[in-house]
Amino acid sequence: MRDPEVRQHIGRRLLEERARLGLTQQALADAIGAPRVSFVKYEAGQSSPAAETLVALEGVGVDVRYVLSGLRQAPSGVDRDRFRRAFLEVERQARSNRETLSTEERLSLAWRIYDAYCNAEAP
Repeated sequence: MRDPEVRQHIGRRLLEERARLGLTQQALADAIGAPRVSFVKYEAGQSSPAAETLVALEGVGVDVRYVLSGLRQAPSGVDRDRFRRAFLEVERQARSNRETLSTEERLSLAWRIYDAYCNAEAP
């Protein structure tokens, strides 16, 4: 399947991950032995990284699950109580708004809330 919208999402999230790691396109390309032009194309949504590239990106700290799906990897040491509170908040909001959310949508929102809790406490 060739879906330009999917490529756009992947490119945007790859850019976010590169920024999170504090790397330039050239630095990330050098880290995995790829040409910089590949990252120009990925981030512009003109192409998507191959499986081998994704494996290499994961090796330098890119959250590949996030790049592909928009869902963050669960870090080891997740505060289960905090995640549970985030998930319950999603459930409460969905009921309050009379929204029907899939399990994937509820989990995705809960992770976002959890991330926000964690980032709010970061120095």
